[in-house]
Parts: sequence; structure tokens; C-alpha cells
Amino acid sequence: MELLNNLNPPQREAVTYLEGPVLILAGAGSGKTRVLTHRLAYITGTGACAPWNILAVTFTNKAASEMKQRVAALLKRPAQGLWIGTFHSVCGRILRREGFRLGYGRDFTIYDESDKLSLIKKIMADLAIPERRVSPRAVISRISGAKDQIIGPEEYQKTAYDFFEKEVARVYPAYQQALLRNQAMDFDDLLVNAVRLFQENPGTLDEYTEKFKHILVDEYQDTNHTQYLLVKLLSVKNRRLCVVGDDDQSIYGFRGADIRNILEFEKDFPEAKVIRLEQNYRSTKTILECANQVVKNNLGRKGKNLWTENACGDKASLWQAWDERDEADKICLNIKSNTAQAPLKDMVVLYRTNAQSRALEDACRRYSLPYLIVGGVKFYERKEVKDLMAYLKVAANPADGVNLKRIVNEPPRGIGDTSLMRIEAWAAESKTTLYRALEQADQVPGLGPGIKAAAKAFHGFMEELKTMALTKTAEEVIKELVERTSYLKHLQGQYPDSEEADSRAENVGELEAAANDFCERSEDKSLPAFLAEVSLIADIDRWDPQTQAVTLMTMHNAKGLEFDHVYIAGLEDGLLPHAASVESRQELEEERRLFYVALTRAKKSLHLCLASSRRRFGGLMPAVPSRFLAELPRDLLEVQGRAGKTEITRAPAEDMDQDLPETKTIKGQAVRHSVWGRGKVVEVEGEGEEMKLSIVFSGGLRKKVLASFVDLL
Repeated sequence: MELLNNLNPPQREAVTYLEGPVLILAGAGSGKTRVLTHRLAYITGTGACAPWNILAVTFTNKAASEMKQRVAALLKRPAQGLWIGTFHSVCGRILRREGFRLGYGRDFTIYDESDKLSLIKKIMADLAIPERRVSPRAVISRISGAKDQIIGPEEYQKTAYDFFEKEVARVYPAYQQALLRNQAMDFDDLLVNAVRLFQENPGTLDEYTEKFKHILVDEYQDTNHTQYLLVKLLSVKNRRLCVVGDDDQSIYGFRGADIRNILEFEKDFPEAKVIRLEQNYRSTKTILECANQVVKNNLGRKGKNLWTENACGDKASLWQAWDERDEADKICLNIKSNTAQAPLKDMVVLYRTNAQSRALEDACRRYSLPYLIVGGVKFYERKEVKDLMAYLKVAANPADGVNLKRIVNEPPRGIGDTSLMRIEAWAAESKTTLYRALEQADQVPGLGPGIKAAAKAFHGFMEELKTMALTKTAEEVIKELVERTSYLKHLQGQYPDSEEADSRAENVGELEAAANDFCERSEDKSLPAFLAEVSLIADIDRWDPQTQAVTLMTMHNAKGLEFDHVYIAGLEDGLLPHAASVESRQELEEERRLFYVALTRAKKSLHLCLASSRRRFGGLMPAVPSRFLAELPRDLLEVQGRAGKTEITRAPAEDMDQDLPETKTIKGQAVRHSVWGRGKVVEVEGEGEEMKLSIVFSGGLRKKVLASFVDLL
């Protein structure tokens, strides 16, 4: 076939092997996206499978959109019927069809982080748990961690050990009940409920396993336990599963990603074919050798050696600044000096933590460098956008009490907090929703005539908006909403500073533009379809790589991207590796993988930067060069200025490779697990990294886990 002509032998094998499960280990810059899109085109183009019987899962909406476009270009026709999307969007699509089996309607709301926080705070207040004693965000984090492991409220309650866990155990079931009552799911629920759906409804699972005859999963090293279970459930019958990933780029352990999913793929599928893509088409030989020399120090990897036919290129430069301001100045001055040879859009500054962006932003402004920052306040989290989105969400799902409370007095209608509390209390007593209570406000005791009229008028307007949503496009509904609520006039009154009001009005205009774009490219132009897409948009999906500006972003956000010229700031112990990671070999190896990802974003030039001191906790603190710098080949570094006088050494052996306890000493030990809490080791299997522990946790719960996933007490 013509589409195979431009593939190298391993890529061609990865595209054409359709006999069973296949693991494609795709190194950085090795043409992973090319292989995925060509494989999809090959399957459909040869008639091996109909497009609607293929499921392809990516980790960003941008990647999904790009994949659809590339497949269509290869086939020279639209790729109609292909299921391509993120895990969350695919699960959302399935749940809108099948969610009734779990008690959900088609138009359930997807709660973002701020919606979750509002709901958790209300539940904690109802349970008399003061926020000064228990952090709502910490509760959210713990519940999310439990959901990653498919641990429901009842199981969590059985294993809650200390004070904090017991408080979480009170909140968790109330939170899940409130979500169902509001006909809402959080992002974790999209995955968990899809797994629940299939586990509890074998007939439904059979339908989908029969439907998806070929399954492709991108970035498999970043899957968590829930995603792993979902993929396993859907592929266990046909076993035509193709997973693509790179264990050397597994950097999301803090989000629940489990590198073992890719390292142990052959245990689940013993007949799997393993194909390594090791030719790099992106970087110079110098950049690639720097990256290879760093990542080879990790023990938890399957192993591969990237190579390239590209030129050697320039040496990587290493600079040391006095402090973060001096570091930012040096980076910006170098960027300015290179603008004659390269456009700003081809340059990126990477850093480990969001806090590092401040000094870099200040320097960009000082040197009049246009810049884009990825990871700031997300567009859909801005107040005016959230206000309008709340109206739309309630129009689609009137049971959504969290968003209803946000807009009931926005713009002001005279329905204050006290009145709203009375309406809510009456709704609870009457066993009805807040939405219905507003309609029946004249029955709520303690409300004045004006407030009753305002509540009923608001309900009447929302009913009109609901009706509009049934017949008009998402774009038309939004325009009508902005006009009918006089929202732009409200912004002018709320923000006397005309510049601030204009800026927020521009965001309203951008929301209308987003709806216009959606309606132009989508078959389903309805409001629910628009809300379903918007709820799953990530910050990186809105980044425009063609904007003529320097990009500032964290190393985590840079994964999957590439730039001609890469600047890496803050290469100091405590930042990279992060201070929270140096006591655990597994976490330290993830930090090394993060550095590897940052290095391999570069195509032509690489600039490494560190500071002698950095402002922390209100003062200037001395900084130590990152231990990872010692792993770079010195002959490929051009050391400039003060960096040449600084000793850069490897970390002590005990930090680099902590030995696991011997079998004879660990049996009977008390241990602690991040999800299940405190327990006691009763059995030990294996040794070294493969050591597995059988642990009895509080409440008699018995689990078998890797020794590296628990802490000795």
C-alpha cells in the first residue's frame, strides 16, 4: 500500500501487525503519531475492520483532533465513524448512552475542580467539619486517589485509620450521593462509572467488546489503574489491543499513573508482540546522546537506545546565574539575540514548578518579549466564563444545584444568601430540587413578596433557556443568554475600571467564538454536545503553537510537544529533582524521566540554566546544582560563565538506589499505604523490586501490593 512507503521497517511492522496484542515502545521523536495514524488508516483502508468498530484513545483533545485529520488525509476521505478521543471523552460518550443503568440521565453535568470544591465545602459544613481543621482540597485529593484505585465509599470507610482518613470517610459517601442527586459526575467518575457499568452489566460489556474489534491506546505509560481496568475489560475478548508508549516518559505518577501497566503488559498478554521504535527524527545527535546518558541511570525501564541520522548539532550550553532574576535575564537576552535566526514561536522555556514562571514573565516584560504562558488561569475557569457556562449547564441539567446556586443572583436579582438558604432548606424538607423550589417560591416561608417574584421570574427565564436549547444551536443559545441577562452591562457596573471590564467582555466574546467554532466543525451543534466537549478541554488544548511569542510552560505540560530551541530553567536539587522526591527511588526515577522529557523536546539547540541562590520562604537561599547534571556527558556541554567553576556531583548512592528491606526483616512489620492506610505485613513473595507483600489493613481488609508502594513504620 502507498501509505506504507514512508515508514521505516519497525514502523511498518507496527502498522501492519494485526494478529493479536502488540506493545509498541516508541522512543521520543520516533514517529509515534505517524505510526498510530497509519495503523488506523491501514486497518480501515485494507477492509480489516469498519471504522465504527475501532476505538482509539489519546490523552489530549488536541492529539485526538490531529489524529482524525491525519487519518482522513491518508485515506483521502473523512474518517467517519471512528471512535477517537481521550479516556474521559470516550467514557463520557458511553455513559451518556448507558448511564441510565447507574441512575444517570443523558444530560448529566461534568463537574470541574471548582464545582467539586464548592460541593465538598458544603458537605463538610453540613457534617460540621471545620475547614481550619481539615483542608477541603486535601479531602478532594484523597477521594480522587481512592477512585483511581476503584475504592468506593464503603471500602474506604472500612480501611480509614487516622483522624484525617476517618473525616474523609464521612465526606466521601455524602459527596457521591450529592453528585448523583445533582445528576453530575467529576472527572474521576467518568472513568470509575464506565468500569462499574461494564462490571455490573455483563450484557452491556459484551455489546462493546463485540463493537470494538480493534483498540489502540496512546501514551499507555500514563494510564492509571482505572484506565488499565477499562482497557482490559474491553480487549479481553478480541485481544486485538495495540498500546503505544514509552516507559522513559512516564511522568504522571502524582496523578495516579502506574508505570507497571506498560512494564508488565506482557504478563497480561503473554502472546503480545513487542516492537521498539528507536530511530529519532527530531533531535540532533548531541541532544539525543545527552538524553540517553541521563535516562540510562534508571533501573525501572524496559530499555532501548535512541539513535538518529540527524547532524551532530551544537553542544548543549550550561549557564549558572546568581539568582532567579539573573537566570531569567540571561535566558531572555539569549532569546533576543537569536530572534534574527529563529522566530519566537520556535522557542520554549521549561521549568519544574509553576511558581518559577513569575521571574521569567517579569523578564519577558522587561525585555519586551511577547510570551504565552501555559498553565495560568484557564480560560474556562475565569469568573465571567464560569457564570455563563453555569447558566448553560443548568439549562441542560436543572438538577445541577451547584451551578444553579452560582447564577441565581448573578447578575443580582435580590435573592441573597439568607433567602437562598431558606429556599434550599424548604427544598430539602419537601424532597424536591432547588430548581423546583424556585418555581414554588411562594410556598417558602420567610420570603418577602419581592424575593418570591424574583425567584419565580428567574425560574421562568431558565425554562425559556431550556426550551431554546432544544431547538437552537449552542452559539445561538449563548448569544441569547448574554443579551437577555444584560451580562455585558453587568460587567461594566461590576468593574468600574474600563480596562478590566473590557478584558472580561473580551472573554465573553471568546466564549461566543468558541461556540461558533464548535458549530462550524460539528455535526451535532446542540448545547449538550457543546457542553460535553468543553467540559473535557485541557489548558494545553487551547495553546496555539503558531503565535509569535516565547512559550513558558512546565516540563509536564511540554510532553508530546517539540521546539527548535529549548531552555530549561531551575536545574537545582530541590527543584529538579523536586525536594519531595529524593527519599524514594521510584519518585527520583520519575524526576529523571521528567528531565529526559524536557531534554527530548529540543530539535536544534538546548540551553540548561541554574542559579546559585533562589528566593524561597521570603529569603534568598543557597541552591545546589541538580544531581542530574552530573549524568550529562561533559564533552557535549559548553559550560559558560560561573557554571564552569561549580562542582557538579552525582547524588550519594543511598539516594540514587535505596535497597528494599530483606524478606526476613519485613514480615510482621507495620506499614503504611497512601490509600489503605496502616497495616501489617503477613506474607512476603519475591525479592528486590519484584517483592510483593500481603498486608492486612484496618478493618481486616487484605491486599497484595509491591513493597515499593508502602512505607515502613
